[in-house]
Amino acid sequence: MAKFVSAHAIACMTRQDVSRLLKRFREEENADVINIRVLCDTLSGRMVCEWEARDSVTLIEWLKKCNVQIRGTGEWLMTVQYESIDDELVVPPRYDT
Repeated sequence: MAKFVSAHAIACMTRQDVSRLLKRFREEENADVINIRVLCDTLSGRMVCEWEARDSVTLIEWLKKCNVQIRGTGEWLMTVQYESIDDELVVPPRYDT
């Protein structure tokens, strides 16, 4: 599967709200979408997530099922084409299931 990063506005969400959302991500994971991690700042209202997914369309549809939208220019989804590992820029390994 390919790797993705998404950014979301989480205005008014508390730590407990984000924890519940993370729990929902875990419950909804399947062979096509896996949440790797969530990074968030509830004070600034921003959340960044790392994913593995079959493709971007599958991930966007999966996020909609979890009531997470990609809206406007402040929220986005990108494919991770390269990442740094041990100080080298490499193509991320694919984890096909």
